[in-house]
Amino acid sequence: MLQRRYLAAIGLIILSLLLYFAVPVGPSLKLKMIATRVFSPVLRLGAALRATWDGARHELQSRGVMLEENRQLREKLALQMQEGLRAQELEDENRRLREMVGFRQANPTRLCAAHVIGRDPSSWWKTVFIDAGSAQGVQPNRAVITPAGLVGKTISVTHASACVLLVVDPNCKVSARVERTRDLGIVEGIYTGLGSEPGCRIEFINRDAKIEAFSAVITSGLGGVFPKGIRIGSLERAPASESGLYKGARLRPSADLERIEEVFVILN
Repeated sequence: MLQRRYLAAIGLIILSLLLYFAVPVGPSLKLKMIATRVFSPVLRLGAALRATWDGARHELQSRGVMLEENRQLREKLALQMQEGLRAQELEDENRRLREMVGFRQANPTRLCAAHVIGRDPSSWWKTVFIDAGSAQGVQPNRAVITPAGLVGKTISVTHASACVLLVVDPNCKVSARVERTRDLGIVEGIYTGLGSEPGCRIEFINRDAKIEAFSAVITSGLGGVFPKGIRIGSLERAPASESGLYKGARLRPSADLERIEEVFVILN
């Protein structure tokens, strides 16, 4: 019903406009004046609506141009940020590789460089996988290091990869020596799973040894797996006395085991 009323009103307006323009000028001047007064609000409304529509269309077009410019600027900014991150990543990698090259040149042992290619989320602090295996001369029970210090040892090897047991795992035990005092001890991992903080302890230090906090601990060379003089870490505090003839203390590993990306395997 409402739609019919709208259609009837529109039809009446159209009919009136046709009559307005079709009637002769002389005898119908008064009629035209009346029609003009009657329909002038309608005509003004139409003109205003047209002006509003033109303005809105122009605004939408301008806004569309601005949105397109904003999109292009966002894409350009994202590309620049991506290029900046890529450049930073390359710079960091070059720095690490320069350190490894310098370390390799200064180290007389045979080293095989490798990349860390995987970690098991269920044993994040226990093992990592590297892209060097028997084809590169890697064998089980070979020390794995970085320029910063000891990482762990290889435990299983395939043709092109190897699994490395990290020094923070309780199954990794290293014969060690306090660098300054030359006291011997055994370093073992203390990470036992979720909720346990990764790290190491040095145990079986002589009870009478005069060892201070932050003392450096290195491999002793005993045992045949880890060559002598590799830095393992530093004591977080002075060793506390324990029952019996020995004492121990917590050790902070020198190598950043959470973020390692490149390592060396000692082949000989």
